Amino acid sequence: MLGIIYSSSDAASENMGRHMVESHVAESVRTAEKYTVYQGKDISICRIGSPLTNADFIDSMGFSTAVFLSKHQSSAGIASFTTHPMGNWGSSADLGGRPKSLSVAAPVLMLQVLGAINAVPSETVEKTYEVTHHGPLLDTPSLFVELGGNASVIKNAGLARKLSDAVYGSLANGSSEACDKVVIGIGSRHYPSKFTALALGKGYAFSHMLPSHMIYNKDGSDNLDMLKHAAERSELHADCAVIEWKGLRSSEREKVIHKLNEIGMDYERV
Repeated sequence: MLGIIYSSSDAASENMGRHMVESHVAESVRTAEKYTVYQGKDISICRIGSPLTNADFIDSMGFSTAVFLSKHQSSAGIASFTTHPMGNWGSSADLGGRPKSLSVAAPVLMLQVLGAINAVPSETVEKTYEVTHHGPLLDTPSLFVELGGNASVIKNAGLARKLSDAVYGSLANGSSEACDKVVIGIGSRHYPSKFTALALGKGYAFSHMLPSHMIYNKDGSDNLDMLKHAAERSELHADCAVIEWKGLRSSEREKVIHKLNEIGMDYERV
């Protein structure tokens, strides 16, 4: 059973989740201390009251996959529909999870969701992957879907309904997005436009994505020891790595390639 999780503590999440329940679920409801579950035929919709980034307890609910509906605060204020895997590359965990720990990604389903949100008619909303970041830390294959922008965008019920319908339709009915290969991404910015283009154009299903700003920690140590972990913490293990070549300095590329050779993983450049 696939689980969709939303939180009453997040305006965008509440708008998306409530719309899903009202539009798509007319079956049984069960309530527990931490959550309420609206039980559909093949999809459960779970409403919680706590922040999504701390919802590690979702592992105990037995979902085959967990999809979190969330807001995304953008300093630039640009409206966006995004999807991403969860985890912390470095030595801090300011937004849930644990340091240097990644949740199990769901790359094929995330590609499916990306295709669905990309198909939503709108010239003013960006549609993109985000790199791996924040909690919760789960062994259940999982991903986040987010409505991003400034405060007015995040509270926009119309945009929330559009994103909600696209995501639910994709999860309930499948997608035409064909998966060519499963990969990890290395060296992008937070919004990895080249990885998004590869996913939509060539069917590359990205599991975890390590941005260039997380190659090194503030103390000068690097996080390349996480690459093997990233390849394995995925519902389907990655076939190879994709390196955004110009996103890294030459010295960083050399270190990345050395580590990939060490763990026996091929790479492509983009």
